[in-house]
Amino acid sequence: MKINSVNKLLIGFGILIIAGIIYRVLTFKGWERYNYSATVTAPASFPISISTLYFTLENDDFESINSEDVSGFSAKWQSYYTSVNHAESQKLPSAIKISYFSYRDQKFYNDSLQLPRDKIKEVFATASKNKQFLVLSQYAGTKKGLAFMVGIANDGNVVIWLRGVNLEQEVFRAKLKPKNPTPNDYFIHGRLTKDEYFKEAFKDLSDSVKTLFKNGYDEKANYIDSPSRYIENNKELWEYQKKNGFIE
Repeated sequence: MKINSVNKLLIGFGILIIAGIIYRVLTFKGWERYNYSATVTAPASFPISISTLYFTLENDDFESINSEDVSGFSAKWQSYYTSVNHAESQKLPSAIKISYFSYRDQKFYNDSLQLPRDKIKEVFATASKNKQFLVLSQYAGTKKGLAFMVGIANDGNVVIWLRGVNLEQEVFRAKLKPKNPTPNDYFIHGRLTKDEYFKEAFKDLSDSVKTLFKNGYDEKANYIDSPSRYIENNKELWEYQKKNGFIE
């Protein structure tokens, strides 16, 4: 059977489509993507002003970390909820970029920290096997996965937990050393002096709270080793969700 020019064109077009599909599958690598959310918390008695906070991924992309409560000075160390704003899968983080000013010690912390991706993968695999995924999103279909919680404690201590249903696994811990900020680090609607920066960044802290801090309230606390009580505080919620079919 002879193949005319029209058929040749259609065959060529079909080959291009198939090649494009294969390329997208291999590039996207859906088998390396996971559903997760990311939130940061900090002790209420050690407020911070975050300059930079995000995960970096192996494909040079980045993933944001919800900092709304910390920025509004309403966060608590025993925060038992996470943001649920993810509706699509993403590759696991390979590092975290973090920089912030601490109100009480008037210090600046800035670092880029490598994360244990193999350990994180293991937690996801175990949680999937044990049916411990949280409902992260119901936009465009129910998305289940785990939640990263980044805890920024006093004295430059940072911890990262992975959380699910009846699951809280510490996957990373570090103690940051204070750094000398550059003039650009004191930027809020323009460059400021150190005093101007702290006044602006922490203007929503009440005078009564600042007085407590001056009087030494909670200054000897060691939050990095304090329990989060995440599982304890969510037992009732998970029982309700299981009863009503939201989780397995």
